[in-house]
Amino acid sequence: MACNRTPPSTDVGSRSPLTDGPLPPVKSTACRRCHSRKVKCSGEQPCQNCRHAGKGSECTYPRRNRQVKVRQSYIDGLLDEIRRLKEVNAQTAQSAASSARDDVTIQSSISHVGNRATTPSSGRGASDNEEPSEAATLEVRPWFISANVFRTPILIGEVADAAFSTRFRQVISDPSAPQPKHILRLNYAPDRELMSLVKSDITWPTPSRSRFLVEVALKYVSRRYHVVRRSTIMENLEQSIHNPSWGDLMLRSKLFALFAIGELYSTRSIPSEKDFPGMAYFAKASRILGVLDERPGTDSIEIMLLLSFYSLALNRRYSAFVMSGTAMRMAIVMGLHLNIPESQLRDPDLREHRKRLFWTTYTFDRIWASKLGHPSAIQDNDIGLDLPSEPVAGQAFASDFSDTAYHIASLRLAALVTKTVRSIYGQRNQGGQGEATLSTRVQQALKDLRAWMEDLPAHLQADNPDSGPKPISLHLSFNQCAILATRPILLHILRTKVASWPSSSPVDETQVPASAITLSEACIRCARFSIRLLTDSWIDGSFATFDYFYTQYLFSALTILAASSLLDGPESRSDREAFEESARFLSQLRDAGNFAAQEYCHHVEVMKEDVEKVWAKRMGLDSGMPELRGLGDSASSRPPGPTASAYLGPAPMLPAHTTAGMALTEPSLEELLAQPVLDLQFLEASFYDDMQGLYWPDFSTENWNDLA
Repeated sequence: MACNRTPPSTDVGSRSPLTDGPLPPVKSTACRRCHSRKVKCSGEQPCQNCRHAGKGSECTYPRRNRQVKVRQSYIDGLLDEIRRLKEVNAQTAQSAASSARDDVTIQSSISHVGNRATTPSSGRGASDNEEPSEAATLEVRPWFISANVFRTPILIGEVADAAFSTRFRQVISDPSAPQPKHILRLNYAPDRELMSLVKSDITWPTPSRSRFLVEVALKYVSRRYHVVRRSTIMENLEQSIHNPSWGDLMLRSKLFALFAIGELYSTRSIPSEKDFPGMAYFAKASRILGVLDERPGTDSIEIMLLLSFYSLALNRRYSAFVMSGTAMRMAIVMGLHLNIPESQLRDPDLREHRKRLFWTTYTFDRIWASKLGHPSAIQDNDIGLDLPSEPVAGQAFASDFSDTAYHIASLRLAALVTKTVRSIYGQRNQGGQGEATLSTRVQQALKDLRAWMEDLPAHLQADNPDSGPKPISLHLSFNQCAILATRPILLHILRTKVASWPSSSPVDETQVPASAITLSEACIRCARFSIRLLTDSWIDGSFATFDYFYTQYLFSALTILAASSLLDGPESRSDREAFEESARFLSQLRDAGNFAAQEYCHHVEVMKEDVEKVWAKRMGLDSGMPELRGLGDSASSRPPGPTASAYLGPAPMLPAHTTAGMALTEPSLEELLAQPVLDLQFLEASFYDDMQGLYWPDFSTENWNDLA
């Protein structure tokens, strides 16, 4: 029907060469002969009039340079497409040359913006009212290169601390030099070693040893999570000691998992001839677990959580993530994510255990996934379960359910971590129409964190003189979440700083607005606070040598301090010293046998080299000169160029006991969070053009040194 037909659009500027078809043909031009005779021309070659008159050889058309009005986004799209095709052609030629040497190909993807594949570069600011353009979205395309490392590509999320370390090195590297490559994670317990332990016979520890290992495991696991009931475990342990044949395989698997954790946290270092502490017990527990139950019970979930927890110490992050996701699906099968009527389960202790076990599984799933940038196994709107409740006075097993406020705060923080990662780093939130801007999402993440801190009970505050290890772990996790929310902004400020180094003139304020400076300062303050908490924990003995979380927090914070040391701020000197001291701290953990520290030390070593190269370039010295080792220890050694006052102005000195909560309640940040919209449009396009939500590192054969 004619009334239903939609007329074609005549708005040429609304079309994009990346998404739409060819533009409609322009109006035909008459040939010179028809134009002079003032007759209609058919537009052919030759036209009908010239052909009928036998003048086909004289049928020529004038060349006219028509001026067509198009949008800037259309031209930008054409330029981006030309640039992308040039890079694709170059990569195709390189891949073809490499494939003749190797048989295995690995898929990778790069961001085709700018001259350097993955190095962040300045981008055009975009108004919130403009239509989303191609430059505001991610363009992830496969890139096949040859390598002999793995049989499948390795996916690394931008949220990972190691990925941020690589980004930091790319920002400060010499643009004319080869781009720094991502360092492969090779320091973890290998599959072959675990398989050999699975096949070996593991003896049951002596009664005194088994009691000791279980006590240690319960102390460290129960400090943060509710996985097992202490009363039940101790009773089952005594039964198994007095009657070795007592109990089923699930119970023995659970005890072996606890033995593994107990040995892990009671060991200070690994002799060269010994296996990693607890790994034999871990392999035994994994073998007993065997085939998954068709109808899982709480025992299956508890074992899976314990094995997942221990897997992190082996630096087997993927295995830990898979196990936590499996535990969550078991919990869903059991219906733990829903309230069970009291009429169907009258035991209040068992109901509370089911409730807390689910929320621990929820925390594992959220935190483990956030470390990798992967989605979680269950959505919040699918959960219909009450929060943990306080034990009733006089309850027989009240000691099994201690510190309800801590567990509630922990699970709420886990939810905030997931929300922050999904909001800022998630692929669905990258400039799509109807999505909030990056500015709004960062602002909302910090508001949520500040609200969480304000709701924290007094006994869980970090500045409480009676605070123990529980608040320390909680606040370290809080600091990490705040760092995740703000470190992309810190990285962009550093990139702007690097671009200005050849000049001594101050950076234009429009390049780095005050709001970005305030957010980056909050990131740096949280990193400083984490370093102080970790140092205090090491001094008082609560920092276990093989604790994965504390090791990760240490690496994350020292990377931020490395970036801060290059901003020439009033505290850059102390941040550089703290970075170097934290690196020595991490090397001690590496030498003791900590798998995660061994991985992170590879990143720290190349970071230190790149930082020294930066200082050498700015001071006009050789990067290998010993004078560079103390560089930054005095104000006189600061290289010429714009200082932090060009960005920050005179920054206030922090008190000795500044906490992350104070960092988020600092007056300038409070004023910033109260604003309806932050002026971070300078960051919108460049952040998403340069950040690949799916980051496939280059594992080509020319980078074997990076894989060592």
